[in-house]
Amino acid sequence: PGIDMSAGPLGQGLSASVGIALGAKYLDKDFRTYCMMGDGEIQEGQIWEAAMAAAKYKLSNLIGILDYNKIQMSGTNEEIMPLGDVNKKFEAFGWRVIRIDGNNMSEVVNALDEADRPTEPERPIIIIADTVKGKGVSYMEGQASWHGGVPDYEQYKQAMKELGAINI
Repeated sequence: PGIDMSAGPLGQGLSASVGIALGAKYLDKDFRTYCMMGDGEIQEGQIWEAAMAAAKYKLSNLIGILDYNKIQMSGTNEEIMPLGDVNKKFEAFGWRVIRIDGNNMSEVVNALDEADRPTEPERPIIIIADTVKGKGVSYMEGQASWHGGVPDYEQYKQAMKELGAINI
């Protein structure tokens, strides 16, 4: 059994994950805590406070996964709030960084396997997954407008066809 949590306001998920990982360490429990984050989300200050705490408490049982598609609800990250070099930022905050192509499932699986066997037992791990929003769907790919958009039935059929999920 595990703990599933949806944070609601951006940035709270990593703080909660730090608390869960710290509790596991304190209670000498052998499990990993995984936290999914979006790149728009890491613009929140609470993320970096939690990142510092994770390093301070040497939470090698904490694995962050960043969906780094460089697009958020209102536009690109560069337009809204540039993030700079996210590898260097997480490294500066004491995290071990694994960078992958997040649209390549074998790289995702390999990164999760690698993160599950920490080589640096006193550092939290972040998997930075470079992704393309809407990958494989011509009218969605790389478009901020689809961040919270819902396709109509015709668009749904087109997307399923382009993804090879159904033959229409």
